[in-house]
Amino acid sequence: MIRPSFHSSPAFLARAIDLGEADRRLTFFTRDAGVLVTVGKSAWRSRKRFGGTLQRYVLLDIAWTERPGRMAVLSSASVNRSFWGIVEEWERVRHADHLLEIASELFPQAGPKPRAFDILLRGMRSIADGEPPAETALRAEAEFLAIGGWGPDLAGCRKCKGKEGRSYRFLASEGGVLCEACPPAGGSPLSLGAVKTWRALQAGETPGRGRLRIPTVIAGELRDVIHGYVEYCLGKQLRSLGKK
Repeated sequence: MIRPSFHSSPAFLARAIDLGEADRRLTFFTRDAGVLVTVGKSAWRSRKRFGGTLQRYVLLDIAWTERPGRMAVLSSASVNRSFWGIVEEWERVRHADHLLEIASELFPQAGPKPRAFDILLRGMRSIADGEPPAETALRAEAEFLAIGGWGPDLAGCRKCKGKEGRSYRFLASEGGVLCEACPPAGGSPLSLGAVKTWRALQAGETPGRGRLRIPTVIAGELRDVIHGYVEYCLGKQLRSLGKK
């Protein structure tokens, strides 16, 4: 008989679906295993089974067992830290759900995801602590894209390599920005300030980044463009921010 292997990791609960009258299918985003789908035995019928810990917006420490060809089985879950400040406002909830969704969608492969997990954790903490949720999501999206290898290239115009134009156009199909003169036409207009801000957000945790505040006008320029680029990379629409 093949013995089960035992694993553990910090995690956030991303999705939960009922399986019959007692069990639940639980999807986590974990630091050490990436996206993890488990079955929680009796998780629905008895709160004693996991002590009521299986909640969203909670940093969990989970343990599970795996057998070849079978779904992983959740064996324990404990609360490391709760971010209940998120549930105080609907906009915080929407954007926290968005962070959970894009982390799971952009990094679906099994395996350690420490950098992506750290971005998610910082985002949850920021939203719970009262930082503007839309700005927090913007920062996280830019960092997720950068560490996942999607870029985009914001060093200058993708065609002529010009770096100091007053304005650019972002084209997802080009994987970056073009100046006003270079073909093809179209794209979403971005000011030089918006391009530089996006470039700074891509860099992640750099000295002084925590003091960077995104001006309202630039945030407005970037919000739809970055969100749209995430959906372009995924090839589908995201659900979370569509909730009203």
